[in-house]
Amino acid sequence: MIPLTAATMSQTNARPSANLWLASLYGGVITALLAALFVTFFKMENPPLYIIGYLLTGIGPVLGYALAAGRLGSSVKGIIGGLIGSIVPVVSILLWPILVGALDSTQSVGKLIIGSIIGAILGAIVMLLVANAMGQDPSWLGLGIVLLLAVWGGSCSAAMAAWAKG
Repeated sequence: MIPLTAATMSQTNARPSANLWLASLYGGVITALLAALFVTFFKMENPPLYIIGYLLTGIGPVLGYALAAGRLGSSVKGIIGGLIGSIVPVVSILLWPILVGALDSTQSVGKLIIGSIIGAILGAIVMLLVANAMGQDPSWLGLGIVLLLAVWGGSCSAAMAAWAKG
């Protein structure tokens, strides 16, 4: 006869402190609103305003994750990293996760880079789908940039929520 023993399992990977879907939704919406602000200022041809608007898009994913996790006041270092990380437009895909991960102790730099690259690829796909639907009318570019940044922000927020260290 086999002796029956009680086995207990401990959960090695604790559940994320934030809901992934809410983090993605909040991050995408906040980043989309800030990107719409950037596009509006860009159309006004006022460089200081649209530079500030673009820098603020780096804050969107961090704020989305903080809202979903209920830690809005404790994410100041991550917000500063997001603000500084979005200085150079194309390089910010890699610079943003490095700075946010370095300044926020609950995030891993490598996993944020993966989330940022995935978000940029998904955002580019959405932007190209919009471009395909709009044709040769150049007025879609503002909407395309807003959608690209919204998908990127939602993906980064979901990555932050999924891979938070605790």
